[in-house]
Amino acid sequence: MFRTAANSSVLFRSIENTARERRRAIERARATLLVVCGFLFAACGDSSDGSTAFVNTAGTTGASGAWSPAGGPAVAGAAGMAVPTAVAGSPARPTPPAASVAGSSAAVAGMGAGTAGRGAMAGAPAAIGGAAGSAAGAMHDACTGGELVDPRDAQLTDIPDQWKSPSNGAIDLVVPKSVLAWMSERVWEPSHDAWHNVRRCRGGGFGIPGAAGGMSLCSKPELVPQHQECADAEDGYQFLVVHRHMIQALKQAFPQHKSQFEGFAHFPFEAKDVPMEWQARWGTGWAANIKTTAQTLEDIENKLSMFPTEGDLGKFIQCGGMANGASSIHGALHFKWVVNDSPYSLGKQTVNIDNHMFWKLHGWIDNIWERYRVAKGIAPDEPKLKQALVGQCMEMHNLGHAIKPGATKPPATPLPVEKGEFVENVRPILEKTCSSCHSESSPESALSLGGQISSADVVKGLVNVTAMHGGQFKRVVPGDPSKSWLYLKVSDMARAAGCTGAMCNAQVMPPTGQVTLSTAELGAIQKWIMNGAPAPTQ
Repeated sequence: MFRTAANSSVLFRSIENTARERRRAIERARATLLVVCGFLFAACGDSSDGSTAFVNTAGTTGASGAWSPAGGPAVAGAAGMAVPTAVAGSPARPTPPAASVAGSSAAVAGMGAGTAGRGAMAGAPAAIGGAAGSAAGAMHDACTGGELVDPRDAQLTDIPDQWKSPSNGAIDLVVPKSVLAWMSERVWEPSHDAWHNVRRCRGGGFGIPGAAGGMSLCSKPELVPQHQECADAEDGYQFLVVHRHMIQALKQAFPQHKSQFEGFAHFPFEAKDVPMEWQARWGTGWAANIKTTAQTLEDIENKLSMFPTEGDLGKFIQCGGMANGASSIHGALHFKWVVNDSPYSLGKQTVNIDNHMFWKLHGWIDNIWERYRVAKGIAPDEPKLKQALVGQCMEMHNLGHAIKPGATKPPATPLPVEKGEFVENVRPILEKTCSSCHSESSPESALSLGGQISSADVVKGLVNVTAMHGGQFKRVVPGDPSKSWLYLKVSDMARAAGCTGAMCNAQVMPPTGQVTLSTAELGAIQKWIMNGAPAPTQ
């Protein structure tokens, strides 16, 4: 009897020890998961309001938050981003742009601890370059490992969506809704917009709506690249690389529908070379200099001497001849088919990646670049390009974190009721022709000509204000159209105006290579300037 009791006691202690060890194992596993999912940020998992905190791994960054790929230059990053421990002898690098744990994903909603976004459904893709939500995708680094296939790929067709203008019936072609959602989850629209804007900071600088804390991204030196837009060949190289990164990411995520992101087989010299929906907007075709540029690029194998480096090629495509007024082929392709009132306008940098044509034209540019590389004998797995692609992926990721997440714009303040010559005769022309690029948000050349802005503020930004890319010229000189850069640009008289300085961009505006405005419209702008460019009254 006593032996039986003793045996029972031993058995009880054994069972108790086993249970204790199991509890400890569970606690260790839970602690590990919390470290993986929430260290330095919020813990992983759905919160009471349905939000999911940002997933990150342990580590620290330097003061600037910059990240450097192995052996390469630092890539601007959002200060305070966590990074894992670096391998000995290699630079530290930030957390993979996205991660998913056990079938659920985290929608990244911002920078800094405690910032949360809307929770994603199990199996949905993670935000900012993320992997599909699965155990296999846990801590997947999309920048180094590529995008995982998005489950929505199976639901797509090869036909782009359409948007029809209520004002004139013009049709804009748009990437499918699932792709729009995928890009939105990764904060691609504002990140792509910011990628271009931070390369204009040293050309005058301007606030970028939506920047964290309401501040301009230009005020964050760690986000501003050394090589500014059109300044040198390195900027041209980055221009090529970032768009290749985006094209490759979409093809990886939607492999069954790669055709959505394929470029033109060749430059669209004729209306029949573009989709039927765009043919009605063909107009008189291309300006002579754009045709010449296209012919040069289509014969790239025999024009290698014109472009000593890949960056020189990229700069030529993006910027054209900034000093001599030659329009860039990149700009001409963007503005040829603009539907001004489209929420996916190809001419509005904040949303143009949503446009089907964006991928057709950038795919063509990428094809030209690849033909150049092949002709030069550059290997497709060249380490420099691999490193650059990772760097551009991470820069997009870092910019996404620096942009205030999930913010809805406050209700727009009603514009004042104004009257006068500018309001009645000039503003409608600028609104119709120029507002896609020169709106109040992310305005090209820091010049707002339309959108949610009063006419008085538009005029204030024009009269006696030095043109950003007009050398010695003012935007509008009251009483003298011949010295007003605005009029010289829209009338295509800027080329012969004698602009001096390195930043004289004398191409016609809009940058289609030819005058867009009618004689009557040009006359209305000219008359307003001759009358002294009077401001509106209320």
